[in-house]
Amino acid sequence: MYIKQYLEDNEISIYKVANNALVAYPTVFNIVNGKVDILNCALGVVKKIADALNLTIDELLILCDKNYSFNIFRSEQCHLVNRMGEIDYVIDLLEKKKIDHFWRLDMKAEAFYLLAMLDYLSRLNDIPICTEYEELRKYKLEKTVYPADTDLSERLLGKDMRTEAMMHAIPEFLAFNIVECEIING
Repeated sequence: MYIKQYLEDNEISIYKVANNALVAYPTVFNIVNGKVDILNCALGVVKKIADALNLTIDELLILCDKNYSFNIFRSEQCHLVNRMGEIDYVIDLLEKKKIDHFWRLDMKAEAFYLLAMLDYLSRLNDIPICTEYEELRKYKLEKTVYPADTDLSERLLGKDMRTEAMMHAIPEFLAFNIVECEIING
């Protein structure tokens, strides 16, 4: 659940959201603190809160999703590439400005993952690198993110699986401190 972090990062108080949305403070407080599932709220309330935060309803729902995880996101992207095809995936990514979408939500890992995917698929398909994201390429995650099964495999096999994963990491992902070893049919 990212909504609380999103508000903190953007220095927005719950009071300000409630006031601007014309929604009762306890309602906004309970949504932000995960005491109320936003999916159980009236659409009108959700729309008012989204508008107050200058977000779409979809963006607000992503920020409030308790079950959202970066590992699920990674898996979904790999499945999308395999289902859509590499070129169609790249076109969709650029046309829908998905990198900008996640960056705007302050979901850095997701934005970097998509940018790495864009760069990786561009290299594989001899497509020129998209220069629109040169500024973003100057940054990376502070802490390295490994595939979800790395720690589990390490405990089960008693081997240093992080070193193993790093040896097979795709360079475009590693540039953003994301260890990704297989996308196609992965």
